[in-house]
Amino acid sequence: MRPTYSQLSAGVVAVAIAATGIGIPAFGADLSQPVKLAQGSLIGQCRAVNKKVSVYKQASTTGAIVSTLNAENKVTLADNGSNGFIGISSPVSGYVQVVNLKPCSGNPPTGSTCRRVIQREGLVIRKEASPDSASVGGVAYLERVDLTTTPATSKKGPDGRNWVQIAKPAAGWVSNGFPGSSNLGLCP
Repeated sequence: MRPTYSQLSAGVVAVAIAATGIGIPAFGADLSQPVKLAQGSLIGQCRAVNKKVSVYKQASTTGAIVSTLNAENKVTLADNGSNGFIGISSPVSGYVQVVNLKPCSGNPPTGSTCRRVIQREGLVIRKEASPDSASVGGVAYLERVDLTTTPATSKKGPDGRNWVQIAKPAAGWVSNGFPGSSNLGLCP
């Protein structure tokens, strides 16, 4: 007895699936929900630069370049990144494109705790990392602050604002701006 056309077609499809490795989802698999990956904070982690890259003042290639890093230079991550950029706190403060980073072994680099206020209106030093917290002082434009640690001890506020803990000129917290910007730069 000869096979029918439909039997031949089913056999050809089965062979094609087996030969190309096309998978068919298992019964009962819920494909309507996106896969969720575990995400932790990247702040303070070490990465290495995979080629010579520019460090930008803001999270944009159209912004001012604050420094250049050579291949294999280690950096310390300062935020969790967004839109293809991530903040770094050491060896300089700024933003690099995520695609130019790779995992690194060892400890992240340590750098100077000195920073300079680059927010033209200056900054208010707060007791806690909140715009509603009591003021304990202020720092004028281009004045120096000393971080408590390097990399910086930082917190993200509920409004998305990044806060950095400082030791001088008064102990407290200053706003380092929102993602994509920075109120602090490196000391000359």
